[in-house]
Amino acid sequence: MCRMLAYAGPPVAPGTLISAPPHSLLVQSYRPREMTSGVVNADGWGAAFWLDDGKPDPAVYRGEAPIWADQNLGWMGERLRARALIAAVRSATPGIGYSIANVQPFARGPLAFAHNGFITGFRQGMQRALREHLGSAAYESIEGNSDSEVIFALILDALDRGADSLGAALRAAFAVLRRACEQHQRSAVATVLLSDGAQLVGARWAYELSPASLYVTPWPPAPGARAAGFCMASEPIDGARWSEVPAAHVAIARPGDSVLVGPL
Repeated sequence: MCRMLAYAGPPVAPGTLISAPPHSLLVQSYRPREMTSGVVNADGWGAAFWLDDGKPDPAVYRGEAPIWADQNLGWMGERLRARALIAAVRSATPGIGYSIANVQPFARGPLAFAHNGFITGFRQGMQRALREHLGSAAYESIEGNSDSEVIFALILDALDRGADSLGAALRAAFAVLRRACEQHQRSAVATVLLSDGAQLVGARWAYELSPASLYVTPWPPAPGARAAGFCMASEPIDGARWSEVPAAHVAIARPGDSVLVGPL
């Protein structure tokens, strides 16, 4: 299991989210509160930064070293300015390789994605079944051999097939995953983060298991229903104002507006 966070709103220094808070993603990489196995996330980390440079696509950074050992974290956290980001620290699922191609987040065009969870027996039938569902563009976007990247490819494929929103694409991807789990008698956990740089989409889904945790909060704190920005994270990174996304629900946060939460 991994830890991850996402932000969208006014431009910020990434370090104010990734490393500065008392229970930041950096801290969660070695001392998480809500993980019962694989509690040290030492198998690489990465981030997608939608920079304050007018370009729609994120700049993606991924490394095989643990986040606490990456000397680039300091200058990236202090000197960049991001209007949105997704960052993840990895604890590799047994049987899935340790290569850089399997380090999250994954991106295509303006979209980036991170997944916390696993598909049981992924290499024994599920990988082939899910890949065979994909159209050419989504199939050819896959670079590694992780279950996480295939879930992202299912979302991309749903968009390629005409899904009219990120939420609709996410629901379509989970429907495909559910059918494959039923057919192959597998279980799955898929708590995910997805963004196009303008909005955040987070969801907690699982089949035959409990979903992994996910929380959302205005960032920075703002009174009333509207907030300048929002943050989602596997675990609250500070304070007590965070709201848990309910199991089997999707949360859609738009900066300057509010969070919409609905069933998957």
